[in-house]
Formats: sequence, structure tokens, C-alpha cells
Amino acid sequence: MTIDWTRAAVIGALTGGAFWAAAVYALITSVGAVVAWVAVGVVAVALLVVGLALFRRSSSPERRCYGAGLVLAPFTGLVPVAVFSAAGLLVHVGASV
Repeated sequence: MTIDWTRAAVIGALTGGAFWAAAVYALITSVGAVVAWVAVGVVAVALLVVGLALFRRSSSPERRCYGAGLVLAPFTGLVPVAVFSAAGLLVHVGASV
């Protein structure tokens, strides 16, 4: 069964934008507390699990698009978060780049 990958990408981008906006807000307000990182990770894994379940078990192409979008959502902001986290870690340990 085929799905509309354009629709799935748009759903993933919108969901990912909302997810990462909330995640970055939580991380900034908690000053990078471990609990906030764990919470962001748990929500990201939950998005992946729900997305995979929708994608694999749904018979309608529209629901499969939503599933694929939810799987893509946590990955939309992963690179910027990794870059800024690495920069913050370097500043924290005192390295100069």
C-alpha cells in the first residue's frame, strides 16, 4: 500500500517543530537538568512507537501518512540539538573552539 510522502513529510515537519519547540523550552527552563533530557527522550521514543504502530497496522493511506509523520517528527530537530548540545558541553568543560 502506498502513502503520500509529501503529506507525511509535512505532518512530520509540523509535529517535529512543535515537539522540538516544547523540548527546547523544557531544556532551557530547567537549565539542562537530567530529568528534562530524560523526559524529552521518553516523549521522542513514544512518538516513534505510536508512529510505527500507526504506519504498520493501519489499512488507510491517510493514517499511514500520520504514522510516517510521527516517526519523522523526532528526527527533524535532532541535528541542531546535537550541535548546540556539543557546543554547550565544550563550553562547560572549558574547551575553546
